[in-house]
Amino acid sequence: MDVELNYKDNSVHNGDNIFAPLSSLEKAIDIIIKKFGDDEELVDFIEDLSDLVNSHPNREIVGLEEKLNAGGRGDLVADATYLKNKFERRVAKNQLLAIEQHVYVQILSAIISIWKQKIRPLINSNSGDMKVDEVIFEEILCPIHKAVIKYDSLITTESVSGMLYFLTGKCHVRWDGIC
Repeated sequence: MDVELNYKDNSVHNGDNIFAPLSSLEKAIDIIIKKFGDDEELVDFIEDLSDLVNSHPNREIVGLEEKLNAGGRGDLVADATYLKNKFERRVAKNQLLAIEQHVYVQILSAIISIWKQKIRPLINSNSGDMKVDEVIFEEILCPIHKAVIKYDSLITTESVSGMLYFLTGKCHVRWDGIC
């Protein structure tokens, strides 16, 4: 989100004054924003997003609650269900906007990749819930929120949690071997 300031001498400043290098997710979202701009064209659901919002192929379909309980994380069920449902409503509301679809593909794909590389090994090595939660916060919630907040000020870290639980419900991330 660019900011424009006008000074008394009619000079203008365009930019957000953030000079830190952008993460790959932030770069992807910036490219999407520049490509689509304010275009709110209604489009067909893109195939990549369709793959992510549907259950993972060749995996038994079981509910989010069962998946979390089987992974020893029954403590997350109430919040996870609420946040997953909230994200599902957001996707349904925005599914015909091209820009939203492309952003969701980038975010959901990043969550899956980080999960496979950083979180899943912790779960497999029995690192404990506290460590897993810490790394989820540091590696998924914070960086993804930081990447997307420039684009959408309504996205919160809880929104990102909802995305994670949404992917859990669709068997794209696994808390144990049930999916």
